[in-house]
Amino acid sequence: MFQLYKKRNFNALINDTFIFFRAMGKNFFGNYLKITGGFLVILLLLTYLIGKVFFENIFLSTNSVEQQNMLSKYFDDNLVYFITIGSICALLMMLITAITYAFPVVYFNIIKDNKNITPTTKELVKGLKGSVWKIIKFIFWSLIIFTPIIAILGSICVLLMMILVGIPLAVIVFAFISCWASLAFYDYLSNDVSFFKALANGWKLVFVNFWPNVGTTVIFWVMVYIVHSIVSIIFYIISGLFTLMDIDPTNHADTMSSFGILILIVFIISTALSYLLSNIIVVNQGIIYYSSKEEIENNSLRSDIDLIGENIE
Repeated sequence: MFQLYKKRNFNALINDTFIFFRAMGKNFFGNYLKITGGFLVILLLLTYLIGKVFFENIFLSTNSVEQQNMLSKYFDDNLVYFITIGSICALLMMLITAITYAFPVVYFNIIKDNKNITPTTKELVKGLKGSVWKIIKFIFWSLIIFTPIIAILGSICVLLMMILVGIPLAVIVFAFISCWASLAFYDYLSNDVSFFKALANGWKLVFVNFWPNVGTTVIFWVMVYIVHSIVSIIFYIISGLFTLMDIDPTNHADTMSSFGILILIVFIISTALSYLLSNIIVVNQGIIYYSSKEEIENNSLRSDIDLIGENIE
């Protein structure tokens, strides 16, 4: 099974992330989809329905002033409906995002003390439920703490971009903040500590192995971005080709409506993919967390000593 507590250099942080998915990816993503799948399907279905109505009506309304007035009346009459659906979608997005970031933390918490265990959906749901209040508090305090930090540092980086120094500096700064927040999140959910103690621990853990930690964070950002972009572009090209093959010169509105719906479907696929790929980044941050913890605490050595003691007994 996968060893969490282990001292890792830059290459090991990258390699062990992929090793984890090779060893436990099926169980990991299987449980993730079991837990988030229902919410994700509802979100994507609602997005499709409301988007389909929008595109069908917005393009058909270009035919005449009367149709434009009908469209305006339609949206006015159904304003409450659209607000309600939009609110539900927003809540679902927040819920799925919270689960996506907390799921790997809970998963690692289960396997860290028992390398031979394979987490079950029931155990993971129990762990997530037990972390709900902590997740809410972390989000609340993070908005208060990190928003001004990001705003200030972001402004400085933008100014420095005029002399080109700001571009690599911005990458390093935001990767550092992301890594710091992620390690603090892992520490907060994994231990009985306050938010500010977790924040301090996260800061300390980042600097245990600063350049490998920040560098690995950047690498996985870039990899996930590239994969997501390539897949999305392929689907956008396919949707464009389908539209070109089905162009009706006599009915421009129908053609544009169909194109809009195809773009909507691609957007839905892209959204689902982004949630799945986000797990890779969070898992990598977990690898960094346990590697940095090992540098400080030597947990694997203690575990080996305990195991030797048990064998002697």
